[in-house]
Amino acid sequence: MILHVIKSNIYSGAENVVCNIIKGLSGKEEFIYMAPHGPIEDKLKSIGLYDCYYGIDKLDVATIKAAVDKFHPTALHAHDFTASVLCGLAVRGKVPVISHLHCNPLWLKNPLHPNTISYLFASRWFNQIITVSESVEKEYCYSSRLKCPINVLGNPFSAQTVLDAAADWKDCDELTSDLLYVGRFNPAKNPLGAIKVFEALPNRDNLVFRMVGNGELLDECKEYAASHGLTISFEGFQDNVYKYMKNTKVLLMPSIYEGFGLVALESMTLGVPVVCSGVGGLPGIVDDSCGYICSESSAYVTAIDTLLSDSSVYSSKSEFAISKSKSFDNLTLYLEKVYGIYTTYR
Repeated sequence: MILHVIKSNIYSGAENVVCNIIKGLSGKEEFIYMAPHGPIEDKLKSIGLYDCYYGIDKLDVATIKAAVDKFHPTALHAHDFTASVLCGLAVRGKVPVISHLHCNPLWLKNPLHPNTISYLFASRWFNQIITVSESVEKEYCYSSRLKCPINVLGNPFSAQTVLDAAADWKDCDELTSDLLYVGRFNPAKNPLGAIKVFEALPNRDNLVFRMVGNGELLDECKEYAASHGLTISFEGFQDNVYKYMKNTKVLLMPSIYEGFGLVALESMTLGVPVVCSGVGGLPGIVDDSCGYICSESSAYVTAIDTLLSDSSVYSSKSEFAISKSKSFDNLTLYLEKVYGIYTTYR
């Protein structure tokens, strides 16, 4: 039995990966999804995984020890840095720990940051590290001192799943937009930066900009939009973001740091060109054939304006977006690799 350990209580990129693993390997392995109580419970119920859920009040060393004593897992699959450190400290080599890193925050490069130091310390009890892109390992300042194997697995992705989820949502007026942001409202995803790009567009008053997601910066973003006279549709958290992707023209993704960049890939599957920052795993997904990588506000403005005003450019990038997304269709192979890792700890 594999105990998945997650710090967050919402459904986002890392949680999507966990759910894909559990659904895809449930016939071969038993799983527990351990996370704090919260919105994730409704999501797990909606996709038929609530029976796997083990809810806690707070993720810490004590709760992990209690879960290990209760379930006797063959391995702990810890998702992202905090959960990995806590799992290492909780079991200290008594149970195998797989540390799965879904992002590469800026502090990875800082040798004096408490998080970089604590991760290195706890890594002595890791049996395996999984990353979503090569950039995670390259940017971690103590990578050379890690003793356990590091596997770059990317993210599980099924183009057909995206297409099926979006199939019934074409040409819905309440969903249509010229520009779309999908992601957490947190510093990593830079939602305020997205708003400032929209603000700089010369014809913004004639454009529809929708922002999908929740997070600690949502109120600040709403206040900024209101105080600057910007008309933006804040859609909040949505179970099905694909219906918004299906009905937009351009995806805006000005992330400050990014692990894999799954949102970009999902949008490309639906023929939506991506205008992004090019951090983390994004350069491996987005290029000039299917979107734009930008480093400053003026570049974002030029890219978006070109896509919305030049139909031939848009059509070309849309077609290449669909074509390129197919090369990332890896769900079956991904699950085989994860299962192969699990079997080494039996």
